Amino acid sequence: MKELCVSLEELIRPYRTISIIGMAKNAGKTTTLNYLIEAFRRENIQLGLTSIGRDGETVDIVTNTDKPRIFVHQGTIIATAENLLHHCDITKEIIMSTEINTPFGRVVAVRALSGGFVQLGGPSMTAQLAGLLQKIPADKILVDGAVGRKTLASPSVTEAAILCTGASYSRSMSKTIEETRHTVTLLTLPKFEDAAILEKLKREKPVPGYVFKRGAVTDAWAKDFVNPSSDPTVIIAEDPSKIFIKPNTYEKLQVKKAELAVLNPIRLVGLTVNPLSPYHVGYNPQIFLEKMKEAVQLPVYDILMDFNAKERFHE
Repeated sequence: MKELCVSLEELIRPYRTISIIGMAKNAGKTTTLNYLIEAFRRENIQLGLTSIGRDGETVDIVTNTDKPRIFVHQGTIIATAENLLHHCDITKEIIMSTEINTPFGRVVAVRALSGGFVQLGGPSMTAQLAGLLQKIPADKILVDGAVGRKTLASPSVTEAAILCTGASYSRSMSKTIEETRHTVTLLTLPKFEDAAILEKLKREKPVPGYVFKRGAVTDAWAKDFVNPSSDPTVIIAEDPSKIFIKPNTYEKLQVKKAELAVLNPIRLVGLTVNPLSPYHVGYNPQIFLEKMKEAVQLPVYDILMDFNAKERFHE
């Protein structure tokens, strides 16, 4: 593969709304967010920030581990819960109020009049988040996601997504790489293009060899298609965020020559890796980076390796 020098910020330049989702806690979401904040500050891009859930606190309330804080610059728009504003040490002005309620109060949008640390606490429902993103007056909006919330990457919410993975997922590097590879595979499933077949399926008319599944494609449901008596089938989901198939089941589907496709594909533009873990020693950074590049067909970055430099990746 040819190696290029393209920064993560260049990859997301065409998109206004970008979600940052993680394989696990402490996988590097906030570090990736801070990297992009700095990158777009240098380009004088009007930046907006929000989250699904809470982020920016110094200690994770679930794992009791230290977390990197979120630093913003003057002019940044932050959509966060009212009761978290007193945890933000920026000078600010409220520019918009919403009717979105969270455990930390109503979501408001503020403009930073000075630089400082902030805490983000946005909507917990993706439908609310999608509506909020349309109203935030910014050129580019970064959304910090919660662990396991793949729906944040849905094309109905954000235009593009970045996946973060790291040593906090497992003590085993090979397990982390394999599970990440599987997640990338599902999140980058191709679009189903046959409009005539799709129209019949949506009208609940049977078409041999094709199944359209509304809602979640669960592992238990998918196992029906790996039975020895089952025929090769194209399984069509609404979008990749609704597919919850385990690696073992996915491999069995491949053996049965079953295919997966989606109506609305996700633009997963890149992967960031974090070789450090608060739970154990972590991984060799260079080995982890190189093995991950070999495992996935995506640009891969180690943000910690050189926070201020353009990252390199394999294409």
